[in-house]
Amino acid sequence: MRTAKKIIPIQALDSGRYGQSRLLHDGSVKVREQELAELLRELENEEPITRLLHPEVRYEVTDHCNATCIMCPRDKHEHGREHGVMDQVKYEKSIDEVVALGAKKVVLTGFGESMLDRRLEDKIAYAHGKGLSTYFITNGSALTPKRARRLMESGLSEMRVSFYGMRPETYNAVMQGLDFDRTMKGILEFLRVRDEIGARTKVQISYLELPENKSDTQAFREYWEPKVDAIEIWKPHNFGDGRDYRARLDDSHKTSCGRPENGPLQIQWNGEVIACCYDYNNQIILGNAFETPVLEILNCEKYRLLRYAHRVKRFSMFPYCNQCDQLLPHADALVYTNRHNLPPEEAVKLSNTDLYNLADGKQLEADRLSERYREKGV
Repeated sequence: MRTAKKIIPIQALDSGRYGQSRLLHDGSVKVREQELAELLRELENEEPITRLLHPEVRYEVTDHCNATCIMCPRDKHEHGREHGVMDQVKYEKSIDEVVALGAKKVVLTGFGESMLDRRLEDKIAYAHGKGLSTYFITNGSALTPKRARRLMESGLSEMRVSFYGMRPETYNAVMQGLDFDRTMKGILEFLRVRDEIGARTKVQISYLELPENKSDTQAFREYWEPKVDAIEIWKPHNFGDGRDYRARLDDSHKTSCGRPENGPLQIQWNGEVIACCYDYNNQIILGNAFETPVLEILNCEKYRLLRYAHRVKRFSMFPYCNQCDQLLPHADALVYTNRHNLPPEEAVKLSNTDLYNLADGKQLEADRLSERYREKGV
């Protein structure tokens, strides 16, 4: 008689896992106990949040990936947290909730390849049916004409493809596990099908300039700029504690990235809410949106404390935030964009998905967008 296999998660699940006392003492907060109690009492008097802070909600539909790109800390993620695919029923219930709280856009991407979720099109269609703009980021390796058609027919508003090389030897060296020719063919087929069926799905191609592919930067721009709705070229970031491309610990120049105050709600595949997408291993868990109402999470003690720490620049209260390169000036990170006409020092304040100014808490004005990008709407 065969015995069914047991699936053992990295962390044991239990009913008290997302209680505030436990989350405040899970190692992600560094404040003496007496001061913590005093701060929490003070923060109780803050005006409660009654709507989403940002009209975008991000759903990590899966954290699985079919690539091991060199700039991505997938090696540190393998045993860093539980892995899986977001449950469709829980997702739909969450969509209903955030729509009522003012959501206008969903980004179906976290730390993983979204197209590995076989129900991605169902998730897009459900959000589209609720009047939401839909967006996801992909490496493009799973694009086929059939899948392209299904994505666009489901109501996909925009797709961003990460494409980091213009020759097999450079692309394959950076995006390890993928194949240059297959991905190139898939993207071009998507564009062909889009034109064939008259879909209005925007396509953006993104490039990270690394030592391994810098020789291809100009070729990337020349090839893709005439073909797609937008391109962007960036220098790599550290991905939290995952890599070391940028300086980290210059305390004299740190300022808030704006994400705790004005950033999109980030819901991971199992419902865990984290502060931002750079937290690829869920180091700062604020609650679980599949178990607790969103407004309760936004007004919880830990989230209030995180926003306070950023407002008063006491980043050391949250060590994971404290070492993040997003707290430091990084205008040089943007190499080129044709999405808008902002100078780099302003552009780096924006969420790269909906161009929302995270520092000032406001949407980018439509007249700052390029005419080509603006043609199909935001």
